[in-house]
Amino acid sequence: MEGCVQKMPWTIITLMLLSLSTSGCIMVRDGASSVSGQQPPQPVQPAKKSIALHVAGIGPQGKEGLGDSREQAVKAYLDSGLFSSVIMNGAPADLHADIAVLEAGDDGLSWSAAVSAITFTMIPGYVAQDLATRTSYRDRQSKEVGTIEKRQGMGFWIQFFLLFAMPFADSPTTKLSAAQYDMHRATIEDAHRKGLF
Repeated sequence: MEGCVQKMPWTIITLMLLSLSTSGCIMVRDGASSVSGQQPPQPVQPAKKSIALHVAGIGPQGKEGLGDSREQAVKAYLDSGLFSSVIMNGAPADLHADIAVLEAGDDGLSWSAAVSAITFTMIPGYVAQDLATRTSYRDRQSKEVGTIEKRQGMGFWIQFFLLFAMPFADSPTTKLSAAQYDMHRATIEDAHRKGLF
C-alpha cells in the first residue's frame, strides 16, 4: 500500500506533463472563394471540346497529396459542364491544361508559432501556408492559348485549447481539397470569360 501511495504523485505529474504536450490545430482559409454564384458557367460554343489534364508539382501534403490535387481538378472540370470529356495525360484532346500545384509561403515558423512552441501551445500560434496553381492551356497543335494563376491563403491555428474544438472542425485535408476545387473552378471561369475555350 505504501508503494502505491508513493507512486501516485509521479503518476499525476506524468499525466499533467503529457496533457501539456498535446495541442490542437485547426486550418482556416483566407477570404472568400473566388468562384461566382453561376455554376456551371454556360458555354458560348454549341459544340463542347474535350480536354486533357496534366497535374504536376508538389501537392499540399507532399507527393502523396498530388493524387488529391488530380482528383479535385478532374472533378472541377467535369462539374463545369463545358467539356465533352475530361481525360488525364497522354490521350489526344482538343485542349490541354497543364496544372502546376504549389505551396507558397514561408519556409520557417512565424513569430507567433515560435512563441506558441516555447509556451507549449498555451499561447496561440499561426502558421501561414498559401496554395497556388498555375494553369496553362494549349490547343490541339500544342500552341499555348493562355495562362491563369490562382492563389489561396491558408493557415493553421495552433493552441492547446483547440484540442477540444478539433472533433467539430473539418480536417486540414478536407479544407485543402475544398480550396483546390474552388481554385480550379475559379480558373475555369476566368479562362471561359477570357475566351480561352
